[in-house]
Amino acid sequence: MTTHVTPQLAPVVVLAPVVVGVDSDDPVQAVLDTAADLATATAHPLHVVNATGVGIVPWTPEMVGRQEARTEAVRASLEARSRVEVTAETVFTSPAKALVDASHGAALVVLGAGRFGAVSAAVLGATTSQVAAHAECPVLVVPHDGLLRHDGPVVVGVDIDPHSEPALEYAFAEAARRSVPLVAVHSWWWESPDAFMSGHEWEDDFGAVADTQHRQLAEMLAGWQDKYPDVQVRTEVVRGQAVSTLCDEAQGAQLLVVGSRGRGGFRGLLLGSVSTRLLHQSPCPVAVVPSFPRPARERRGRS
Repeated sequence: MTTHVTPQLAPVVVLAPVVVGVDSDDPVQAVLDTAADLATATAHPLHVVNATGVGIVPWTPEMVGRQEARTEAVRASLEARSRVEVTAETVFTSPAKALVDASHGAALVVLGAGRFGAVSAAVLGATTSQVAAHAECPVLVVPHDGLLRHDGPVVVGVDIDPHSEPALEYAFAEAARRSVPLVAVHSWWWESPDAFMSGHEWEDDFGAVADTQHRQLAEMLAGWQDKYPDVQVRTEVVRGQAVSTLCDEAQGAQLLVVGSRGRGGFRGLLLGSVSTRLLHQSPCPVAVVPSFPRPARERRGRS
């Protein structure tokens, strides 16, 4: 008697896409270039989302057609320069909603910081802040000036809290993929009963606090350094405000990584004006990593 063995086929792995949010009327080339480069480097497909918003005046078929044609032009240009599958869609809803929805099945969302001054950023940059705060995957925000570095370290902002673990994981993986050092930055601010006391962080009572901060940061990094032994790590523990500290450390970096929810020194980092300042003032791209696990759900297919 002959026994027939049915060969077991290897499961097909479908990689989640890199989603890039664009304004088809005036796409920012640095945003498109960054998304295309990341998708190509990681072999993920690329998906273009052009969310136009509904507006006050109803959209005519001619207006819809023009938007869809512009979206297709962006898709074709990305397909010509990348080596991955590129798809696109035009969505007639708010950009923030469209990109947060797209994040449910994405590996990464890439968008621009906006071309706004310091005063108007809080209002006009609301899309960037909303997507960064509510997306279910990491969000990469490209600086408004479009100046990107391809050298320098990856910088990660660290809280002494388990909620920093996803950001640390992302930062170590990116530093390893880019073959660059990692700078782990922890900012703390503690004042003695004398609120006007000044001096070096190691003086008087600050010495004990600083020692504790250094030790706790080293403990948080230990497991990740074991997992990524080839990544050179430098730590910076700074007595100062989170946003200014991170922006200073990001000078000369090619990527700044933060979590979407923070406590301790980075409390409120993405919950108001502090987050807006960081997203719009960082001298390098900012990767915002959700601090909580993504809800279990099937990845949404794309037609």
